[in-house]
Amino acid sequence: GKVQETDNVLRVRREYFSRSGQPLGQPNFKQNQLVVVRITLTSSLPVENVVITDMLPAGLEIENPRLTADRDLVWIKDQANPEHFDIRDDRINFFTDANVTNKSFYYLVRAVSKGKFTRGPVSADAMYNGEYRSYNGAGIVTVQ
Repeated sequence: GKVQETDNVLRVRREYFSRSGQPLGQPNFKQNQLVVVRITLTSSLPVENVVITDMLPAGLEIENPRLTADRDLVWIKDQANPEHFDIRDDRINFFTDANVTNKSFYYLVRAVSKGKFTRGPVSADAMYNGEYRSYNGAGIVTVQ
């Protein structure tokens, strides 16, 4: 279905990059390609206890940073550290506070299965104030 994109106090966006830092634009990947995902969060007010959730399309898998060696991604200069993150089979959650400066979180995914897959929006929700939220970027991912 359709997801209404909205920004209320919080603003979250997702971008895809190659391992060398080149923007990939449309999510059209080759099977076994390693992709860097950047999630950027900003807010018009200071907001504590924000959860960012990025639901993965079925053709992608997260490269677990706890299991794999650090990749040589020297072009990343603005990486923020979340207070906590949680990796599941179908999503990654970052737990942090938001303010007027951008916070960027990075993680790696691998394109594993060929096909066209539905990509849900990336979301940011204030855990203790349901009015503060942002949803953006639903669409289709193609793995060739």
